[in-house]
Amino acid sequence: MQRPWSSLLLVAAAMIAATVGFYAQRHLGGGGGDDGVTGRSRVDFTLPDLEGRQRSLSEFDGRIVVVNFWATWCPPCRQEIPDFVKLQEKYAASNVQFIGVAMDRIDHVREFLKQTPINYLVLVGDETGTITRQYGNGMVVLPYTVVIDRGGRIAAVRRGVFRHDDLEKTLRALL
Repeated sequence: MQRPWSSLLLVAAAMIAATVGFYAQRHLGGGGGDDGVTGRSRVDFTLPDLEGRQRSLSEFDGRIVVVNFWATWCPPCRQEIPDFVKLQEKYAASNVQFIGVAMDRIDHVREFLKQTPINYLVLVGDETGTITRQYGNGMVVLPYTVVIDRGGRIAAVRRGVFRHDDLEKTLRALL
């Protein structure tokens, strides 16, 4: 014999599951999700590098810049780093610059880099998500990648993993 409230609990659980699934698909599923920033001018920011020197995004004006917001504790972030390393190597001579913005503590980043070398600039900070929000990542989902064209306009953004082939296609279109 089924109790009346158990049916109500099942319906409520199904509604919650559907809502969570919709949210995950919309906000975490990767691809798109730029909150209308594509085509806008990039926002300048300054953060310290691993040696503590202040570096600004404006240093790279005139180049194609790929800004990747990531953290050491984020498995999808760690998954895409080897592709970024390969693409930085391949397109460096074409004035493409990758910048990793670690939303993490500097000691965690240094420890991570002992195991996973990165051949592009790594900046540390933005743990509160202030900068990534300015680039359309209102939910502060990681990883989050912004591609900026030579004119300083946001050409593409990606919530979640930016697959090698998709990013390379984006870069080639901007060269």
